[in-house]
Parts: sequence; C-alpha cells; structure tokens
Amino acid sequence: MSRRLSIDALLRIRYPTESVPPRLSPDAWSLALTVTPAVTDHQLGTSGDFDARNVPVTVIGSQLTVIDIPSGSQWLPFPDAEISWGGQWSPDGSMLAAYVAMGGPACLGILHLADRRVQLVDAAAVRPYLGFELPVWTLDSRSVVLKLQSASEAMPVGADATDRSSSHIVVFSHRPDSQAADQAQLQFVTNRFGCDFGMVNVETTEVRRLAENWIIAGTGRLAPDGSAVAVPVIVEREQTLQQSISDLMVVPLNGAEPRAVARRVVFDLGQSFSWSPDSSRIAFTTSDQPSATGTRPPGRLFIAEANGQKQPLDLSVGISDDLRQSYEQPRWSATGDEVFCLVADGMWCVPTDGSAAQKIPIASGKVLTSWIQPPDHQVLLTTAEGALPLLVRDSVSQSLESVSLNLNDGGVTTHSVLRKRYVAGGGTLGMEVDWDRQMAYLQLEAAQHPAEVWQLDLTTGEATRHGSLSPRGNYRQLGTKRLMEYLDSDGARRRASLLLPPDYVEGRPVPMVTVVYGGDIGSERVHGFGLFPSLCRADAYLFASCGFAVLQPDIPLGPSDPRRGIARSVLPAVNKVVELGIVDSARIGVLGQSYGGYSVLALITQSKMFAAAVCSAADVNLTSSYGDINDAGDSMRLGWCESGQARLGGSLWESRDAYIENSSLFYLDRVTTPLLLFSGDDDPGAFAQASETFSALRRLGQRVELRNYKGEGHWPGSWSEPNLRDVLHRTIAWFDEHLKA
Repeated sequence: MSRRLSIDALLRIRYPTESVPPRLSPDAWSLALTVTPAVTDHQLGTSGDFDARNVPVTVIGSQLTVIDIPSGSQWLPFPDAEISWGGQWSPDGSMLAAYVAMGGPACLGILHLADRRVQLVDAAAVRPYLGFELPVWTLDSRSVVLKLQSASEAMPVGADATDRSSSHIVVFSHRPDSQAADQAQLQFVTNRFGCDFGMVNVETTEVRRLAENWIIAGTGRLAPDGSAVAVPVIVEREQTLQQSISDLMVVPLNGAEPRAVARRVVFDLGQSFSWSPDSSRIAFTTSDQPSATGTRPPGRLFIAEANGQKQPLDLSVGISDDLRQSYEQPRWSATGDEVFCLVADGMWCVPTDGSAAQKIPIASGKVLTSWIQPPDHQVLLTTAEGALPLLVRDSVSQSLESVSLNLNDGGVTTHSVLRKRYVAGGGTLGMEVDWDRQMAYLQLEAAQHPAEVWQLDLTTGEATRHGSLSPRGNYRQLGTKRLMEYLDSDGARRRASLLLPPDYVEGRPVPMVTVVYGGDIGSERVHGFGLFPSLCRADAYLFASCGFAVLQPDIPLGPSDPRRGIARSVLPAVNKVVELGIVDSARIGVLGQSYGGYSVLALITQSKMFAAAVCSAADVNLTSSYGDINDAGDSMRLGWCESGQARLGGSLWESRDAYIENSSLFYLDRVTTPLLLFSGDDDPGAFAQASETFSALRRLGQRVELRNYKGEGHWPGSWSEPNLRDVLHRTIAWFDEHLKA
C-alpha cells in the first residue's frame, strides 16, 4: 500500500476555526465549537475583509458544531446554513446564539433547544471581524448584545481620500493641514471594524442601537450585575507604529449615554480588560507596539472606575515584566482586592490598593502557555486549597504539561506530560472548563493527529480524546519527527523540528525541503500536526509523503538586519542535518510564504546550498514595499517596514542603507537557485513584488517562474480549491524536478 499522502486526503482535514473559542453549555453537557475545512467555498473575485454575504474572510467555510459531552457525538445546530460561527449559550441554557449566513447576509441566528427551531433575526445584520467577537447574552436570557452592520448610508470615515465621481478614476489626496488627513488613517480599521453596537430582543426581534458608527476591534464584556457592557472603541490609528488607539467605553443597557472610563489606550486586539466582581471597576492592560528602534514598551496594568469620574490608576509601578495579556484579560480575585496577570515565567498578583505586587514564578525551564480558566470568566478560579491549574511547555522537550500552582507557597505539581501542542490564537481561546467537575476541554494536536477536542481531568491529569473533527486517517504513516540541536553562526544554541519521510532508512540520505519564516521558533512545532503552514495547513506531511525530509529551524530575529539574521540561523541548521548523514547536500530545497517568502529570498542571495526554492507573497524590495497602499489609500506597509516585521528602525530616508541592505532585489545577481514564485492579485503589492523578482532573474538569465492567481488574497491556504490544488501540484513538481533528478 502506498504511503504517499494525496492532496485529496490533505484537503479533507477539518480544523477548529482559528481564534473562535469553544463554549460549554450551562449544564456542561454540550460544547459548541466552530470548525473549518482545509479549503473553503471561496468565491473567485471576492476581495477585502468581507465577502458578499458580509461574512469576514477569517471564518469563510466555517460550521458551528455541537459535541455531546457524554457520548462524543456531534451535530449541527444550523444544518441549512452556508456558514455559521461564534456560538454562545444563553445563561438559562435554553438557546444557542450564533452568526449565521443562510441564503442571505450574515445575521444573528438563534437555536431554540426545546424543539431545535432555528430563528433568523434578519433585521440584525451582524458585523464581527475577529473570531472571538462573540454575541453577548444579557443575564435574563432575553437579549443579545453584538456588533451590527452600520445602519448609516453615509460615506465612511476618510471620505475625502477617494473621489467616487467616476467609475474609472480613483483619486487619493492628502492635505497635511486638514482634519481629514487624520481621519483617513482610520480607513483601514474602519473597513474591518466599523459597526453599530446594539442589542436584539430575541422574543420580539426588536433591534436597539446603543451606539452608531463606532470602530470596535475587540469583544464586549458584560458587567457582573448585567447593567452595562464595556467595549474598546478605536479613535485614532498610528500608521508608523501599526497600532490603534482606543477609548474604553461603558455602554449602559438601559439606554443611557455611553461613557469613556479610559482614554487613548493601546489594547492587544481589544481583549485585555475585565470587570471587578461588584461591577464598580475595570482592570485593563496596555499593549504598545515596538518603537522604530525595535524596543517594545512593557504592558502596564490599570484600574478604571466604571463611572468614569477618575483617571485610571497605574498599578504597574515597580513591575518590570511585560504585563500585556495577548488574547486574554487580567482576572480578579473573588473579593475584588487583587488582580492577576500572566507572564511567560509566572504570574503577578497585584493588590488594587496600590500596595506591593507579588510575582509567583513557575519552575525554571518551563514556559507558561495559559492558565486553565473558562474563557469568559472575569474572576480567577482556584481550588479550595488555593491551587491554580496551568498549561506549561517544557523549553527542552517542548512537551505540554498540565500542572497546578499553589498560590500560597508557590509550589508546582505536575499532573501529566503530553507530547502534544495546544492549539489556540492565545490564552484561553482554545479551551473551555467545567469547573464543578474539574474537567477542561482543550484543542490539542500532535504529530500523529490534527487538532481535536481532548478532555483533561484537572485532578488526575488524564487526557482522553473527546471528539475528532476529521475523517479517520492513518496519520501515523505520515512520517516521524525529531527535535534537533545545532549552533548558529554566532555560536548560540538553536533547535529545529525535523520531519522524516515515512519510509526513511537510517544512513540513506534523502532530499529535503527547508521551511522558513523569520522570527518563528520552529522547534516549538515538534509535537504539532505538521510544521509552519506555508502553503496550507499540514503541507509538511505532503512533502514528507513525497520522499522529502522537512526541516523548520528556529529563526529568532533582533531589531535590525533581518536578511543576515535569517541566514545566521538557517544555514547552520541545514549543514547539521547534512553532517548527520540524513540529507543529501546536493538535493536541498527551501520554501516560505509571506515573511517566509522574504526569508527564502534572503537565503538564496547568500548561499548556493539550495537546489530549488519556492516562495509565495514574498517581499524582495523594501524600498518599494514602503510605499504600497491598499484600495482604501492606507499606507499599510509603512509601519510594517519602519517598526514592524521588517525591523528597519526608521523611515526610508532615515535608514536608507538598511532598506537597501535588507532588500534581496539588490543581491539577485548572486542567485543560481531555480525559483518558483506565487502571488494572488487581491493581495496588495504581492504581484508587484513578485514581478520585480521575476523580471530581475529573467534579465540575469536564471531559471524562474511566476504564477499569479486571479481573485486570490495573501495566503494560498485560504484560496479556492482549484487554485490551492494547482499551487500544491506545482510545488511538488518543482521540487521533484530539481531535487530528485
């Protein structure tokens, strides 16, 4: 029987939809989980952040699925919907709210559990963009608070940036002395997050708009007494730092005017705030982006009065750790006199009266992944003995561990060690918890299985598979993984994940594909399903089944000089597997997408060790990337170059030499590696960058091919099935041609 994994089998795998958290019913017998296929029902020509049904591109193809906890059986609450996501149970357990597209634009959908009746509230056309922006039930289970499509027909913010008087001409205009100049900077976030904020009465279907034309990048949190919802509203966009500045608003549900309780806050995607148990205060953490020098200000912890009558109090004085809570919120003690924040090596306990904070560290050599808490809970739950369950990762073996931290004495007890990887956009987004039964439901993957729902007993540490989302497959035949150590060019100790083909024989060198993405730590994926998803999820197994070893090295990067920094980490890793006799030095390829594509070009301009290269959406010329604008006129790459992923430390005129030195275009005369390029023409700037690469290498007489896909965006994994299949077929053929001849 052939062990070669077919593209058909790869594309049948289903995954939890990224950043859409599961939700456990109030009786803890049902788990609502949003699931997406490997390929979606994609409409060619669809561009922007939403499709024609007003569905965000981040969830296209998703289906809300309910897992029955006692039996593990699964059913669809909205079986006739084309798309459904973001399930949220009513507090009384009688209904399930979700976002549903069923024969029309996405709207609020309600499943009445008593008779399985589906109710669509067509008047409540919804406008969430981020996966975790779930509907919020009121405490009486009568109404749902959510982001709605704007009822205003007025031209969006920044209207003077575009002249719409002609269908054939688009004009972008900038007036430094005009208020519209600042407003135009908001257009990018307005397109994604612009909405009305409203409440829908489920029984009467009345829609009441609590605020109109807000820009909300985040989720609303209901006060414990049910009187109001707190929500972050973007008021300014800093282009060079790529960050949005928000006011934290409290919206009373009785119709009173919203009020700002904290102004000009930089949130991490609008998640990091929580109400005190008595609903009188709100704790929040900041998340400023790195400056042009690459230095990131540490996240700070503040307490705001919910009545908005006092300036927020900074509780971070004397704390040097970064308290930024990515996709997570600070949590309160039950008495409201302490707030807890996670950091990589422990947890801070911060008294709200301003007295000295205390750090509770975890064991050396462990990295804190997340506490095990219900995602929506704003009070930190501990056992009667003061134990806090945590997920940690061993920094050497990369194994996932279930432990408990005793908040009284700092002692750590290990309950289980799993050769698995926790799958979540961050924090608690990949889990739910039945605290009464001390059971957690985690989205876990391993080298032998894709992401599944596993039940973790918090008392014993026993983990059992509770629900598979994909057709059964013999995933053990996809190859074996190893954790490999090596020294980089500076002598620093690094590691890499190495996937060997299923029929690998020791001592017989094989061809290899090196997967690269600058800044990613490849060794953390050794217990995951596949490696870094370059062209689609789990594509590493496709290459392994074709007879290639697949290597993903650690590529940590500093604040500058990324082109050389990538080579310093990757080239010694490749030399190490050759030295070990695993790989044939004459048959090594390299693959990368987006910043991984940039990484590919950085490597082939500095080394001739690669016999073939494939890259998608790759930047080759940072001097031209710097000036890219999107359809809304937003200079989206300016901040990316100055202080973002490109790490160039200033404007093009301040750091001219750095832009040239880190642009592979100026070194393409050193390339001898055959190169295959992919781009989607709905990915702003991607085709232009690929064209520069193609034209230069063609002029230099090198083997190069460019394939541009109409109507497609940034990542091939989100493209239409025919185009994704073509990308995979062409990639395998390219590596077969150049690495197996």
